Amino acid sequence: MQKPELDVQTVVLLAQSADDAFGRCVTLALQKTRATTVMISLYRADIDVLEVVAGAGQRSELAIGRRLPRGTGLGWHVISTEQPVLVEEVYTSREAHFLAGRPRPGMYLGVPLLDPDGRVLGVLSADTTDSPEILGDADAQLLLLLGQVAGVAYSRWKALDDAQRSARQYEQLASLSVQLEALSHPDDIAREALNLLLALSGFSIGVVMGVNGQGLTYMTMIQGDVEVTQAAGAALREPHVPRGLVADVLATRRSVAVADYLSYPGARPDMTRVRSALAAPLRCGEDVVGVIGLMNLDTPRPLPAEIVSLLDMVAARVDRAQERIRDFQNMRQMREAALRSIGRMLEGRDGETSGHTDRVTTLSLRLGRALGLGDEALQNLRWGAYLHDIGKVTLGDDILRKPGPLTPEERRAMQKHVVVGDHMLRDEVFVPREVRAVVRSHHERWDGRGYPDGLRGETIPMLARIFSVVDVYDALVSKRPYKPAWTHAQAMEELRRGAGSQFDPQALASFEALFGYDG
Repeated sequence: MQKPELDVQTVVLLAQSADDAFGRCVTLALQKTRATTVMISLYRADIDVLEVVAGAGQRSELAIGRRLPRGTGLGWHVISTEQPVLVEEVYTSREAHFLAGRPRPGMYLGVPLLDPDGRVLGVLSADTTDSPEILGDADAQLLLLLGQVAGVAYSRWKALDDAQRSARQYEQLASLSVQLEALSHPDDIAREALNLLLALSGFSIGVVMGVNGQGLTYMTMIQGDVEVTQAAGAALREPHVPRGLVADVLATRRSVAVADYLSYPGARPDMTRVRSALAAPLRCGEDVVGVIGLMNLDTPRPLPAEIVSLLDMVAARVDRAQERIRDFQNMRQMREAALRSIGRMLEGRDGETSGHTDRVTTLSLRLGRALGLGDEALQNLRWGAYLHDIGKVTLGDDILRKPGPLTPEERRAMQKHVVVGDHMLRDEVFVPREVRAVVRSHHERWDGRGYPDGLRGETIPMLARIFSVVDVYDALVSKRPYKPAWTHAQAMEELRRGAGSQFDPQALASFEALFGYDG
């Protein structure tokens, strides 16, 4: 007959997972003892319950998944004493938990489930409910041996699962870092981060809260359970005094995890479905500028240190991505200011009225929006307006400020400024091709008689066609060394005479509509 020790070794060698090891242990215990039911319960320290994870025998299928709070079930005596517990008449014990729902005769034997370092992981128990059988020393010795083996097997498989899960998490975190590098909008960054957190954690809801200058919080992003996210949207998006978990994170400037939200002192009364939650600060330098968090609805969830670390790591990646966007925005603002200054310096040297650059920029953007341009195209149009006459820096004042008509030679020199400007900007890697197209082509004509390339119709870049209308209009209504300022009505009549010859008819029609011009 095979020895129990060999049977136990077989459990460890053949098990394919922790659950499989537990299943083999309870089956073997049921075969080798006089018990009617055998169960394994793990201690969940984060929520302080004993959870039945494996069972064999009478009514065992009813037990699996049950969570017994502290004080319910004889297994708690095993946990507190870390020693085997034998109760001969179970139905007389107030702490006993009966699967049938009412006291039944029988014996109970529970032994601690130990990890390799001797720490109690849970309880391996056997009972003889509804049976006259008696559990003795041999049964206790077998259960102790199985409890040790099951604990070792569980620890081994848990370590392997943790390692594999950590590897997957780091792989996905690396992927998230790459994805965030490609994003340029805070909402997109928050959405990607929350989606990853929800996928890795299994939580119901992910949320990002911002903090305004007055210290009020407001929701910037929520992902997860559709019904809840829609219901929570309006109220949380309005700035409000921080409360609950968010307030604790802002006060402590560190992560806060709450496994049992209902017993949490800072629980919000309007969060009745939240059972577990955790949140971490989002930073800008030394300042906390927001909070990123997870919530699980209806069912408490364990909150091991690994999931808090995961949240912290994602928060750090969001911080870096947001910082990159802020740096980019600051750099873009600096470029905007520099380019605008160039335009204003050029207008002064050209003898144009003060404000020409700002006026043509404002009108160009209005016209561009009317024609349906997107954000990137509008930025290129704005930069083109700043730089459209940059090539004139090579011209002398005798041409730029000449009060009378230019000679043919002077006109040819003047016309070269668009090509010169294009060439000057080619080596500036931050200036897009579309901006240079405004500089080079804003003197082209719809009928092909413009300069420098004689482009016609829609072969003229769209941004140059838009700017051409605005530039001529502002030149007409402004005083120059060679002419007085025209009225708005005079300028519009002159533009209309150029529709289909000098100007793109659609661009001109949209420009007229900006002023409600009816002809």
